[in-house]
Amino acid sequence: MSANMDDLAKYCGVSITTVSRALRNKGEISKETREKILAAAKELNYMPNVPARILAGGRSNTVGLIVADNSNPFYAELIHGAEDFAKEYGYGIILYNTNEDEQLELKGHKMLIENRVDGLLITSIISGKRPLLDLDTRKIPYVLLNRFLEEYSTDWVRSNNELGAYLITRHLCSKGHRAILHVTGPDSISSVRERLHGHIKALNENGCVYNPDLIYRCDLKLENGYESTLKAFKELDPSPTAIFAYSDLLAIGVLKALHELGKRVPDDIALVGYDNIEYSPFIEPPLTTVDQFAYEIGIEGMKILIDKINLPEDQEWERKQIILDPELCIRESSG
Repeated sequence: MSANMDDLAKYCGVSITTVSRALRNKGEISKETREKILAAAKELNYMPNVPARILAGGRSNTVGLIVADNSNPFYAELIHGAEDFAKEYGYGIILYNTNEDEQLELKGHKMLIENRVDGLLITSIISGKRPLLDLDTRKIPYVLLNRFLEEYSTDWVRSNNELGAYLITRHLCSKGHRAILHVTGPDSISSVRERLHGHIKALNENGCVYNPDLIYRCDLKLENGYESTLKAFKELDPSPTAIFAYSDLLAIGVLKALHELGKRVPDDIALVGYDNIEYSPFIEPPLTTVDQFAYEIGIEGMKILIDKINLPEDQEWERKQIILDPELCIRESSG
């Protein structure tokens, strides 16, 4: 059976206030008393009363993670990094999935605020700056992961999406491809815009003419990569010789469509993805892609968030913005 603060106070012969100060490492108590209470907490299997602590204005030691699509292995790896770092510092995570839906995103903010999380990591920002302004008003710390808003500067950790797309498109151009189909997502997503910029830059610098007809937009689900590819090969003449999918998940859908169309990869058409999810080397053929280090993004974001949560009240926060350089992973699918 677990002990509570009252049990610790009686066991140690001190007041509940003294126990509270010792457990939170705050207040003026002697080193000996603090060590005695902490030892008793371990011996008696002390379990904090989290709801009571929150109602009293304390911390919940939980953070919210608003994720765009938890079925995407990229986000699974990002969550893994955030969780591993949080555990080291005694924090739990409440996960909320938006499925790239604006209303679900707003509901997620509301639910997590009502659950009194100490801070938020946010990968889904299609609702714009409105919920971020609310978090700032409430003084709830948050960090954006792999997405950002040009019109609202705040803390974020992201991969250099423009560079990653540039590297992968330059690689295709070096293989002699000129008609490169880019299957990507809605323009409202910052990483979509960044990758398109990098793609166009590489085309222009490597003797390729940018053709907007070769940009096919869709929702960022596996089945949408499949559907977009079938649509493109029905509409485009001549057909593309290479396909750059916004994500590895889309690339898997693209690959299925190519098989149905009788197109061999890479003999008839090259295919590249983005994210380097754990399945990418095991797809047949193994997928050329870009590793944007999702696990590290999760770690760095959680590190900043915990620093913000524990910032002393008399100190001013200095905004943190981290960009991680991605890495091109060349495999058989690009030839």
